[in-house]
Amino acid sequence: MRSATEDTILRERIPALARHRGAHRWAKAGFNPQDPAVRRMAREHPAGPPAAGGATGAGGVSFLSNLPPDRFQMNPALFEQSTERQDIPQATQVFNGFGSNFSVRLQNVGVLAMIRCVFSGSLVITTATGTCTVLPGWPYSLLKRVAFNANGQTSLIQCNGVTLRARRQRLFRNPAGEIIEAAGGAPGVLAAGTYPIQFAVDIPVSHDMFTGIGWVLAQNPSTYLSLDIACANQADVFSLTGSATAVLTGSLFPTITTFAVGQAQAGASAVTVIPDLTVFHGLLDNQFAFQAAGIIQAPLIRTAGQLVNYAFNLNNSGSEIAPLALTEIDFRYGGNRQPRAYNPPSMLVEKNQQDYSGVVQIKGLTYTYLDFEVDNPVRDLFLPEALVELQAQVIIPTSVTVNAGAFLKYVEETLYPAT
Repeated sequence: MRSATEDTILRERIPALARHRGAHRWAKAGFNPQDPAVRRMAREHPAGPPAAGGATGAGGVSFLSNLPPDRFQMNPALFEQSTERQDIPQATQVFNGFGSNFSVRLQNVGVLAMIRCVFSGSLVITTATGTCTVLPGWPYSLLKRVAFNANGQTSLIQCNGVTLRARRQRLFRNPAGEIIEAAGGAPGVLAAGTYPIQFAVDIPVSHDMFTGIGWVLAQNPSTYLSLDIACANQADVFSLTGSATAVLTGSLFPTITTFAVGQAQAGASAVTVIPDLTVFHGLLDNQFAFQAAGIIQAPLIRTAGQLVNYAFNLNNSGSEIAPLALTEIDFRYGGNRQPRAYNPPSMLVEKNQQDYSGVVQIKGLTYTYLDFEVDNPVRDLFLPEALVELQAQVIIPTSVTVNAGAFLKYVEETLYPAT
């Protein structure tokens, strides 16, 4: 769990970019931004000046408005006092085999903060004249692509199941226990038999459940929210030889966590009370293929807003290149600016060990983090939109054998303006 100091920082923080854009909206509406009263109102109403007890506006991304269509009051303190947490099961999804897809239409209820998915099923392995080897990342690697979509367009969150689980391990400092049943429990050869399979992943719509920064207004008739999941192919999770087979059956059980939207009196009429909805939370992963040892540079996505953290894993086609096997790890921009350089890489590994009570490892895969919020999020976050040639770099020594199909998996977690 986070320390009391970190909770205080998160609770009191309103992202700097959102504050600046809020003041800009008030100035465009004809108010003097130098007036102390206007500055105070801009802090309290970053979406812009209320009109007749409410406000109007469109989302910072064209496909999604994160504000209600009726009259509203953005009042985080009042919202927290009057809301009710609701954990609502969504439609159960039957697993239709490796390579199949799930698509879950999410209910338009309240303010959406999180989606939790539990997979429960059974795996039958036969190995008459062959072998079955569990590859790193199982069972989370079964979820090859998890996308939280708004109005059927660009995903706010798009990553795989291992990335989601790694974020959970980072956020809660490698908690010792996990509710999981998985064949073998770790990469390696699996004997013939029937194995129960159960695991869970959280899709973090909001940045964290304490402040709710990044939550999405689901209770809007013009909003269509969905969770789209692509399952891995069998070869992505098992290596089979001879006549060995792996048959998986089961179901996915998604549950949304929302917070009810209330009403408050504004003069003679009622207005909808909402929290601060000026920020979206993004979590994206991608991969960058490489063929040989040496300098590996992955160009990062220059998203608007603030870069919360960056993580990477070096997949060596069925195994991994551990961070301690590298020569150097850098975070670069502008061609030659290196604000974060770790040589030897044990400097960063030790930092991860300190921050998370251990290195983040998910079933044989190590996620190494450059965490820009763990010490002081107000001071340390990056603004990728303002940086050119933003990239992460690792140096792989020639003593490491790079296999065909190797790639760098990298993750970007961001906060960016919604209105």
